[in-house]
Amino acid sequence: MMNSVYSKNIFLTIAFVAGLCCLGTWSDASAQTETTAPIADVANPAQLLETTLVTGQTPKFVYNRERPDPFFPFLTQEIMKAKAELTGTQKYEPAQLTLVAIVSSKRGFLAMVQDSSGVGYVLRKGTKIGETGHVIQIAHDKVIIEQSLKHVTGENTSRKVEMILSKEGEK
Repeated sequence: MMNSVYSKNIFLTIAFVAGLCCLGTWSDASAQTETTAPIADVANPAQLLETTLVTGQTPKFVYNRERPDPFFPFLTQEIMKAKAELTGTQKYEPAQLTLVAIVSSKRGFLAMVQDSSGVGYVLRKGTKIGETGHVIQIAHDKVIIEQSLKHVTGENTSRKVEMILSKEGEK
């Protein structure tokens, strides 16, 4: 009984060693420990590549901080949110809209504008027009819109755009 267990263990050991030798994972080179200098201390990526080719080691990943992050999204959440929320008169700049009517009510004046396809929109004081404009005043014959502009230098300025109501029969 003891001989069969002993011979079984010897057989399994020989099969395991033969399997390792056939796979090439056990050789004289892998049995010896290698001591190599760390490659990650090299600052220049070109020098790192040259060092790894000379020593024969596999190169370690080195991130070059001068290049942009490949996993950073092109569109930030603020830009995507701003583009998605443009509705109604925010889709159009003041020059793309035509002032059709101005109506007086208990709360003040209301204005109606049309886009090029004939769709009408009602304007009140504070209504947003375009990406950066809003209505600041509605008079009996015109609508004044203030647009905020940001220059390349970072300076914020604003300009006022007037939409004048054309009289009946004028174009």
